[in-house]
Amino acid sequence: MEVFLKMNRPDFSELVVALKGGASKDARFQPAKPGNFDGAHDRKVVDTWLVEMEDYLHAAKVGWHLAVKLAQSYLKGYAATWWRIVRQEEGKNHGYTWEFFMDHVETEFVPRNSNYISRCKLRDLVNATNENLRQYVRAYSELMLEI
Repeated sequence: MEVFLKMNRPDFSELVVALKGGASKDARFQPAKPGNFDGAHDRKVVDTWLVEMEDYLHAAKVGWHLAVKLAQSYLKGYAATWWRIVRQEEGKNHGYTWEFFMDHVETEFVPRNSNYISRCKLRDLVNATNENLRQYVRAYSELMLEI
């Protein structure tokens, strides 16, 4: 029985070594990269992208002084055009901070009435008898994140 338990126990030694920085470069921990942002005017999409980007910056140990430069490389389509306009208006040597970038992304792409819309959806959310409780909890949780 003891041999069986040893065989089925996960081996975390490679992960521990990689996290300590002792493994070869190929075996090191690689955080999942965030997706591109194309300029969708949707609170959930914007919030999700910003959280994914912050998580990536933190996990990849990117300094905050490089955060905006890295994040702007994930802007595509209208979002990339919009950021190019912001940079022209502010000046290329502005010294953009992550907070400046996040504020501008939210101001441009989160609809102004998104809180009101989410509150209305929350007010109308009911758990009908034929609805799955998990679906109700998921919908409630998503709406609370939007507010």
